[in-house]
Amino acid sequence: MSDIRLYNLADAPRDKRRARRFSSGFLTRYRHVVRYALVVGAALLDMLCFALAGWAASAIRYDGFQIENVSDAAALLAPIYLLAAFLLRAYDIRTLRVLGRTLLAAFLALCIAVAIGFFVIFALKVSQDLSRVETANTLVIVLSLLWASRIVGYRLLRRLLAPAIEPRIVVLTDGTGIERRSGNRATMLVDVRNSGLVPELSDPGFFDRIGRLARDADRIVLSFADPRDRQLWSRAMRLSGYDAEVVADTGDMLPLALSSWENHPTLVISRGPLNLGERFVKRLFDLVVTSGMLLVFGPVIGLFAILVKLDSPGPAFFVQERVGRNNRSYRCFKLRSMRTDRTDDTGGVSASRDDDRVTRLGKFLRRSSIDELPQLFNVLFGDMSLVGPRPHALGSRAEGALFWELVPDYWSRHAMKPGVTGLAQVRGFRGATHHRTDIEQRVAADLEYINGWSLWLDIKILLMTVRVTVHHNAY
Repeated sequence: MSDIRLYNLADAPRDKRRARRFSSGFLTRYRHVVRYALVVGAALLDMLCFALAGWAASAIRYDGFQIENVSDAAALLAPIYLLAAFLLRAYDIRTLRVLGRTLLAAFLALCIAVAIGFFVIFALKVSQDLSRVETANTLVIVLSLLWASRIVGYRLLRRLLAPAIEPRIVVLTDGTGIERRSGNRATMLVDVRNSGLVPELSDPGFFDRIGRLARDADRIVLSFADPRDRQLWSRAMRLSGYDAEVVADTGDMLPLALSSWENHPTLVISRGPLNLGERFVKRLFDLVVTSGMLLVFGPVIGLFAILVKLDSPGPAFFVQERVGRNNRSYRCFKLRSMRTDRTDDTGGVSASRDDDRVTRLGKFLRRSSIDELPQLFNVLFGDMSLVGPRPHALGSRAEGALFWELVPDYWSRHAMKPGVTGLAQVRGFRGATHHRTDIEQRVAADLEYINGWSLWLDIKILLMTVRVTVHHNAY
């Protein structure tokens, strides 16, 4: 029986230097040891962040640094955070190697620690022993340190330890279409026919070879053209005790996962972009930030509502039906910027640069985006989010056709709540939609946002929005 044939798929043309570093040996050979060290190191680094935050908060309170003084809040929250982080898999390699995911995991673990810690404090009636200012300083400092350490750690992992954190994939195949397959540098393709590897379920030698082949693999993929081979190899992998998956021919369908109904296997073909925990985090972030923004912009909304009434007859606010999450309509609030008798309730006609429907004050409101501020109330009511695909009116058109008639994937952009701002807007895709490309670019950006959502991305878009609040296409 010949040796197993391994095909290493390298990205050498794009990055020869990194490929040579990968084949240099140590990180690849001892990747499991490196991974264990990373998990332990990440946990210890988080505890160091809590210690530093505790000392810093204490130093701020007592106007001096003393090694024996550590914030009580840091000492209380650190062990709870550590447990929550492990439960959230914050130290999993798959989490550490994705920046948005690792930042979100740290934030969630800290929120859980704060909730449990404060509950314990009030339950034991010892809240008077904690300084509120010191506790607040501790939380701000520790979150800053946790995120800073993860950003630095992420960059170091990608640059120095890529071979150890890159997923190792073993693909067992019958050789069909090998030349068309692709993968990362750690992908190994095994042509079982040329290698003489036959699934003998009563042969210990077969399972020994599979065990040696799959050692340290993150994924095992079965790719066979013959359904009988797929079935036989699937049974062999179930008996081998490894996590494995099979490439299945589903025709034109693109299933996301496998489920069941009444003992029948089913293919999951669509799924909401965020799970329950992520929706909770996004909603909590919206409520906290929006509440703070309304303290600042609430008086501004009230002032301009009065000015709108004085500028032209009619209501101060314009309310329009727009498409929200899961394609359900809702009432969207804006400061009125057009004359009441010329208002377009359906949104069928986009505003133009010299649109005579726009009032004198309305031009300033639209140019500065102040007319959008009442949508903060939509965020509080739960109809919108601070960041998401911008909501469109049902009658919105480009080149005379409705948006969904021009873009086949248009309805998919409503898988998340609409946003006061969004990825398309910070990229400059805003204003009138005279051409087909105008809506195509926006939908493409919206789908990119939905598929790549993270809390860090929301924060980044909010910060970038400041630059495009006043825009030449806002009229």
